[in-house]
Amino acid sequence: MFNTCAHPVKKYHQGLSTVWQNEKLNWNATSLLLLNGYLYGSSLDKTIFRADFLTGEIDWKSKSLTNYSNQKPLIVNNQIFIGGSDVLNAYNLSGELIWSHQTNKKVGHSIIHFDSLVFGSLTNKGLMAFNINDGSLMWSLEPDYQMLSSNAPSIQDSLIAISNFDYSLAEHFSNTKLINAKSGKSIWSRRDSSSGGEALFYQNKLLICYDSAYVDGAVLAIDLESGATLWEVSSNPEIYLKPALIWHSLLIASYERGLDCLDPNNGELKWTLANKKYAPATEFIAFNGLTYFGTQGRQLIGVDSLGKIQFESDFEYGIGTPVLFENGLYITDGNDALFKLEEY
Repeated sequence: MFNTCAHPVKKYHQGLSTVWQNEKLNWNATSLLLLNGYLYGSSLDKTIFRADFLTGEIDWKSKSLTNYSNQKPLIVNNQIFIGGSDVLNAYNLSGELIWSHQTNKKVGHSIIHFDSLVFGSLTNKGLMAFNINDGSLMWSLEPDYQMLSSNAPSIQDSLIAISNFDYSLAEHFSNTKLINAKSGKSIWSRRDSSSGGEALFYQNKLLICYDSAYVDGAVLAIDLESGATLWEVSSNPEIYLKPALIWHSLLIASYERGLDCLDPNNGELKWTLANKKYAPATEFIAFNGLTYFGTQGRQLIGVDSLGKIQFESDFEYGIGTPVLFENGLYITDGNDALFKLEEY
């Protein structure tokens, strides 16, 4: 006698409509940037591209030795900047190479910009500033200790914050720095016993998640002027995702609780999803009263301001960061497809 009971078939993309799919893009789904109706990003065949956002039609592709460390292009002054395994490249909006600077080390994170400078964090070489017009090196801040991979730098006005800048094996600490973007001079540097994530500027402070091999994690508020700790709360933060400020609240990805919501003024916990299955894997986006994000389990989640999940949809081939366009919410996946949230 045969068992005729079948496992339920998982339904994908519920509550979503397929806009298009174009496998010729062959994209790195974590590299995508939407600007003025075009989708920019890097592909797995070592090119960068521009495609029409609503049709998926490729406008152009250009060769580029990009790396795949969640690096998005930077577009400023009608130029596209992207780092690679040993190079920093600048293109015009037609995909033509303007200049290329040989770095000899990997540009580990997305490029940031201030005034006439673009900045890249280079493995074992520190933070470097390049002239936006020709790629010439303007200044560099080198590490005092071992620098395997700093976390992504953040910038506000002329201030650059970067954690995990270098690491002392002998004394077991990493440096968090605040840097003058114009001169490259360190304003302050503090020693932390744990690795830090990407900093979030908020009022007169930095909000940073720290963790050490997934133990003794914490969220810290650091005084912007002095570098002193203003408050610290124990947590299990996922340091590779930048915190977000939505609804005047601080959203923290947690590998143990999925998502925590804190008061950014004192670190008090407002609510938590209390379920690791909802651990975020993408950036957060607010839309129609909910905050949406993709999870490590390949789900699109929509959560309200009280921490109640109001929307769930499974993805089959990975999930990209949700984006807003013309009053709609769109989501890419890891199989070169674009989806739109249906009205409900």
